[in-house]
Amino acid sequence: MSKPRRALIIGGSIGGLCAAHLLRQAGWDATIFERSAGDLADRGAGLGISSELLETMHRIGIKIDRTFAFKGTRSVWLDQKGDVAFDIPRASNGSAWAIIYLPLRAAFPSDRYRTGMNLTQVEQSTDKVTAIFADGSREEADLLIAADGVFSTVRRQFMPDVAPRPAGYIAWRGLIDEKDMPPAGQATLLDYCAFSFPEGEMVVSLAVPGLNNDTRPGHRRYYFIWYRPTDAETQKAMFTDASGKHHGLSIPPPLMRPEFIAEMKAAAVTNLSPVLADIVQRVPQPLLQAITDMEAPQLVFGRVALLGDSAFVARPHVAAGTSKAALDAVGLVEALAETDDIDTALLRYERERQAFGRALIGHSRYLGAYLEGQLKPESERSGAELTRDPCQLIRDYGAPRQLHDIDFTRFET
Repeated sequence: MSKPRRALIIGGSIGGLCAAHLLRQAGWDATIFERSAGDLADRGAGLGISSELLETMHRIGIKIDRTFAFKGTRSVWLDQKGDVAFDIPRASNGSAWAIIYLPLRAAFPSDRYRTGMNLTQVEQSTDKVTAIFADGSREEADLLIAADGVFSTVRRQFMPDVAPRPAGYIAWRGLIDEKDMPPAGQATLLDYCAFSFPEGEMVVSLAVPGLNNDTRPGHRRYYFIWYRPTDAETQKAMFTDASGKHHGLSIPPPLMRPEFIAEMKAAAVTNLSPVLADIVQRVPQPLLQAITDMEAPQLVFGRVALLGDSAFVARPHVAAGTSKAALDAVGLVEALAETDDIDTALLRYERERQAFGRALIGHSRYLGAYLEGQLKPESERSGAELTRDPCQLIRDYGAPRQLHDIDFTRFET
């Protein structure tokens, strides 16, 4: 009996886990190599999810139930007073990163998930690929999948000039327990996906499951993401800690300088409706990230395939990064199942997933155009950079219609 084909998955986040699970189901020997030595469960905050993401998890064997998301039934525009200026019956599904990651990680064999493995280089022959790690170890396989995220070591080797492109604005994120919300917020916000449009800025906020995926009233959490135009010099300062170390496009929350958090909370009082400002004031530890996007012109290099954020990074407005990573994994494994020729399968994967990724990037740029345009002189702005229609933006927000709303009854039968 011949040995199963082997795949190396670089990166053990959601995309890498989905690929590894599906490959193992298809008869491959798949091993994950994750650079972090610790648990990834505490990373991330609020998360938008889709039917396609949960269907992928269901296919892997994860039991799906209604605790995976809190489903809002309407999307609204909150004006500066906190009143509803626009209201449409458009569903949203608020979740959290750990809710998706943890069951995928728990279901994967521990002896095939190797932590503290820092990839340094990839080598290839005609039909084999070798991963070389910082500890000097080498691993050979038939296929290497780069699921190592925005700052992919693999992508950088093959395309050193392809990197995230700053969009000209940052995002403050925060999570608060429902019980800690102001009474006005509890009364008006928890059933909606709420949009707010301060001059030149945007806030999106919604309820997500609480501790242990709890979606019961009183036990949920409330999440916001606040987009603010910020020039390159200010961004550099915001992502530099008190010791002078610059952290790039994000910064560990404990290292954020207090003066920037204080400025953000003061701006909330000036720029946001009272109910949202109150929520921002109460968030114990905000998160900060620079908004970027990126599209790789090529996804396949011999026996190496880019997947998830290593290939395309869309702005958060489409709420689809995790769904895209899962669908990349599905597309790759289905292409490999169609033929014994790995090279042919990889060409199909590249063709199909590039089309999806480009559509996602384009839509996210449209949704963020007005924010990006704020740093340009008004005479240089055009189209969506110049004006925005909040009502239309709410209608268009989220992923293009390739992703679908969740019908939990599908997973209960």
